[in-house]
Amino acid sequence: MPEPMSQAADAYRMPDLVAKFHTMWGDAEPALAEGTYNADSLPRHGDPRWGLSLVVPIEGAIRDAIAQDLGPIAAALSPHHFTYLPGNLHSTVRSLEGYQDQVPQHQVDYYADLVENALKDCPPIEIELSGLGGSKGGLFVCGVPSDGLVQLRTRLHEAGTVEGPQAFASNDYTTMRDIAHVSVAVFQAPVVPERSIGGVVSARREKHYGTIRPTTLDLVRYDLAGGEITLSRLAGIGCAR
Repeated sequence: MPEPMSQAADAYRMPDLVAKFHTMWGDAEPALAEGTYNADSLPRHGDPRWGLSLVVPIEGAIRDAIAQDLGPIAAALSPHHFTYLPGNLHSTVRSLEGYQDQVPQHQVDYYADLVENALKDCPPIEIELSGLGGSKGGLFVCGVPSDGLVQLRTRLHEAGTVEGPQAFASNDYTTMRDIAHVSVAVFQAPVVPERSIGGVVSARREKHYGTIRPTTLDLVRYDLAGGEITLSRLAGIGCAR
């Protein structure tokens, strides 16, 4: 039986997530220097990764603040890794489906309705973005969700458990995300030592990027061709601020 909303929110207390981010980077930094981090391969049709997703778009001054760091990050990494373009920066609310070569319109309509219903009476959504960090799979701006975002994720998780995926189950199908990070780089093969990036990240561990308060959430699909990660916006759903 799903836990009450208040208990779900308690599970994502800020100090717990801050400690998690520190642990993740503590594991990632030596792995990058030693060349023992994880490479993420491009998905194929039916893969649980990189599918139809609900995201918070990163815009305005916060996008500009993150964009200032994209150049130094790309320069410190080997050129075969993916680095996001400013216009594709986002924080994922939930991955809704596995990867599909084409996303049919009926799925877009289904999830737009699902999200609209989940947003009813939901508190405002906010993400506190502070500190550059990373895991063994990529680099990101650390983000802590508000109670509104936790509640939205809980409702979508409960609905997904009841209804099931429309096509392919995503990585989020059996879990609910806790952090609300903004990815800036994804590691790709070949896995080689990355000895310069640690200093770039460490210099920005305490940088405050701001608090995002979206008025619209986007349903998106990913295009990973051509060495870039591009988001295609399929629908926008308004949310309270």
